[in-house]
Amino acid sequence: MRVLRSIAAVLIWLVASLLLVVSIVLFVTILLLPVGIFLGFLSLRLYAMGFGLLLPRSRDIQKGVRKQARRWWRKSPLPELSPKRARRRARKIMRLGR
Repeated sequence: MRVLRSIAAVLIWLVASLLLVVSIVLFVTILLLPVGIFLGFLSLRLYAMGFGLLLPRSRDIQKGVRKQARRWWRKSPLPELSPKRARRRARKIMRLGR
């Protein structure tokens, strides 16, 4: 899936590059300046879309973060605190935080 996304990104970048060259040529001709501006903005949006395809999806990042958090919690020993001790520790933290 990652390979297909990167190939699509490269193809979109090629189309965006061609549109950018055409828009630069249209910028030079005064009569077609509005069309050149439109194609220039379109090519910039295509570049952004291609770049977005190369970045990992947000759900993949969240999945990786959850997996790492689970590993971290399994490795760390959690001390069992009594409620009284937990309150004392919380009060101490609050006093130091002021």
